[in-house]
Amino acid sequence: MPEIRIEENGLETAEKLEKELNKSNLGNKEQKIIMQVENLSKTYSQGKILVHALRCACITVRKGELLAIMGPSGSGKSTLLALIGTLEKATDGKVILDGIDLTSVPEKLLPRVRREKIGFIFQHYNLIPTLSALENVELSMRFSRVPKKEREERARKLLEELGLGDRLSHKPSELSGGEQQRVSIARALANKPAVILADEPTGEVDSKTRDSIVRVFKELSEKGQTILVVTHDPEVAKECSRVLRITDGVIKDN
Repeated sequence: MPEIRIEENGLETAEKLEKELNKSNLGNKEQKIIMQVENLSKTYSQGKILVHALRCACITVRKGELLAIMGPSGSGKSTLLALIGTLEKATDGKVILDGIDLTSVPEKLLPRVRREKIGFIFQHYNLIPTLSALENVELSMRFSRVPKKEREERARKLLEELGLGDRLSHKPSELSGGEQQRVSIARALANKPAVILADEPTGEVDSKTRDSIVRVFKELSEKGQTILVVTHDPEVAKECSRVLRITDGVIKDN
């Protein structure tokens, strides 16, 4: 995979980053590997004690994979997701996503990379309560400079594809848990990300709703969308194409 490094003293403007993002989009259409995690580590200091939350993680992820990440509480699952999502800085190692070395992107440009390359799905949905389903999805595209008409059309199409065509004007309080999670999935897909990171996306729904959400993930995966799912649920994991298990910050690839 061609790797694009974005040095602090090099590509420092959004315009230059946009050129590199566009190049990576064009250059990776035929690439089978969408993400490479190389010797990724995260160490925290608790006073004089060092806590190794993640130790030299190495993962190769192919385009269209539905990858489960499992492990006990405190094992490093959420840390791994946060590092890949650029929400935390690694102590060592790097993450190359769609040809871009995320660990070399200057801090001020990270929000742009997150918007255009990464979709997030959370356990608690994180929808804006005063906005409708359509507005929640449409809002995620505003900062990516998508024209208003295109935003609305794309949001409507995504929600219709997820079975929410009759819920477009409903606010989160008027939706079931499963419907809210499908709105959050549509929001994650809105900017056509290289990867979706889902943190316990079925943790607050019943088994029937869980199964419907997993079905959505599998359908998206079959269409080429790459998805990483942190889960405690073995029923979710068994439907994924691959399972990573983390114990004490160390990854084992099943």
